Amino acid sequence: MKKEANVILAKCAKDQLYGIRIEKRDHDWVRTWAFKLQEEMAEKEGFDKVQLTGSFYTDEEYPGCPYCGTKKCFVCGSCGKVSCYDGSDRVVCNWCGAGGKASRDDGALDVTGGGF
Repeated sequence: MKKEANVILAKCAKDQLYGIRIEKRDHDWVRTWAFKLQEEMAEKEGFDKVQLTGSFYTDEEYPGCPYCGTKKCFVCGSCGKVSCYDGSDRVVCNWCGAGGKASRDDGALDVTGGGF
């Protein structure tokens, strides 16, 4: 049986772009792998156009960000893009710079790529 998988873009606090491989398991998306990525490759592969809605979870084997190692990430409420999350009470989007108080999510998120 073929697995449904995709790649979403994320940005580390070290201002580095990376891809997060996600695969569909039942009705949820699960982060399984992360890898360094250049903007040109992200555009060429169409990763900047990926838009997904659903519940996102982390596989036990997920290695985390290839730059800072964190396994946590958040989706910005302003631009909808994914950034590394250090677990603190405040977040700052590594894409648009918007900041705010971190809140717990219910697993259901809208994730948008693009707009380097």
